[in-house]
Amino acid sequence: MSRASISVVIPAYNERKTIREIVARVKAVPREKEIIIVDDYSTDGTRKILQEFASDPEVRVVYHEQNRGKGAALRTGFEAAKNDVVIVQDADLEYDPSDYEVLLRPIDAGRADVVFGSRFLHGERRVLYFWHSVGNKVLTLLSNIFTDLNLTDRETCYKVFKRPIIQNISLESDRFGFEPEITAKLARLGCTIYEVPVNYYGRSYSEGKKITWRDGVAALGHIVRFSLAKTPFIKDSAAIREVLVSPEPETDVGVNTLEAFENADRYNQWIFERLRPHVGKRVMEVGAGIGNIVSCILKHPGVERVVATDIGSESLRVLKDRFGDDDRLVTQVWNAEEAAPPLIADAEIDTIICSNVLEHIKDHQLALEQMRTVLKPGGRLLLLVPAHMEIFSGLDEDLGHYRRYDEKSLRAVLTAAGFAVDEVFEHNFVGALGWWWAGKVRRQRSLRTRDTKSFDKLVPYLKQIDPLLARTMFGVSVIAISRPREMTKVRENSRIDPVIAGASTGMDAASDSGNP
Repeated sequence: MSRASISVVIPAYNERKTIREIVARVKAVPREKEIIIVDDYSTDGTRKILQEFASDPEVRVVYHEQNRGKGAALRTGFEAAKNDVVIVQDADLEYDPSDYEVLLRPIDAGRADVVFGSRFLHGERRVLYFWHSVGNKVLTLLSNIFTDLNLTDRETCYKVFKRPIIQNISLESDRFGFEPEITAKLARLGCTIYEVPVNYYGRSYSEGKKITWRDGVAALGHIVRFSLAKTPFIKDSAAIREVLVSPEPETDVGVNTLEAFENADRYNQWIFERLRPHVGKRVMEVGAGIGNIVSCILKHPGVERVVATDIGSESLRVLKDRFGDDDRLVTQVWNAEEAAPPLIADAEIDTIICSNVLEHIKDHQLALEQMRTVLKPGGRLLLLVPAHMEIFSGLDEDLGHYRRYDEKSLRAVLTAAGFAVDEVFEHNFVGALGWWWAGKVRRQRSLRTRDTKSFDKLVPYLKQIDPLLARTMFGVSVIAISRPREMTKVRENSRIDPVIAGASTGMDAASDSGNP
């Protein structure tokens, strides 16, 4: 266990009564340290007192030439820090530096990137304002809802950061908006955050307390603003990753999402149930991924042959590991924008299932034309694609989606590719709400296993009411049942734009297909 050196940042504004004492208490902490005091244009004599520390090797004082607020003072202090860990310390005596060892313990032990000191865990505290504590708990609850953290005291002064983390986060708030801003950004960054109990000796307004109800109201806006913001805020991601306890592995997001659905058996079965009445004996799945739908096809009575294709050989290797003992199954690497290889062309396919794949393909009409050439006369293409560009988000972007569809656009591309459309309907109303919440509100970039497991538990109930909900409102997916028209080729003038007009995301490359 190593002992980190510390940079203690003290924002000060009109603190002449307590500044000497707080500096003395910080200096008494037995750590290698620097104390950075940022005077935010005090007018009560604090500046004159700070001149006493001019020759102190542990203390640096930075002066603002106008009052800018606590958040601005903290930004100045963070930029000046040089040691391993940065601690925020208010200039009053509400928080005691004797708690530093408790705060630093998770970082010294290599367990945490950031530590919050909570006044509401076990610790000594002065009894003061009831409504302040209610407001604090309400703001913390609202922040937790948006960030998916389970903090008990978001408004605490004591926040401890590894220096490369806090110095590489762009901060905007000048006043007390720093608290919701830094919490939201830490949550989005994926830091390992710990809470520890600290003692609290709150002061009254007569003793100099500055935060008011107006700051509490403003905090509501800050929570929503910073939790939903799209603006990039990381200065140097490599520097942050280097110090994180558990940096997220740089793996393929699409594979992660496929694996998140691997154990969602009810959901995968539900998709297959919507297609099952049209499934024949010789079935090909385009973009089979790691086999989440193949597992359902193999259980379907009467299936004689299953051809699983994917653009990536790694996914097919996983699929073979899962189902390779079934001699009805064969696999084939295939890019559906190219002519089908002999194994596919000669397989006498009567059913093609293409679930959550077409949106990955830039020239989706060409891919559909190639699928049409594979189908036997009278065969069926069973197509499931994501619905509604209105909920297109970072989830779609990181999965390599070019677009989402509606009934009109899906009919158009199928017709242009030489298919007669028998039926189109939307599927999974609750999933659409979940996709909107995760992608548009919470700004997630990938689906998590716990999300899919939670949804999977609801499927037996949802499937009973979804046909009504999705038909009368909307769904997360559109399903189309179609068959090849009798024609020798698709006329050139029937070509439509590879990226449906009005549905383009401007992306340049598709990713591995699958079943997200």
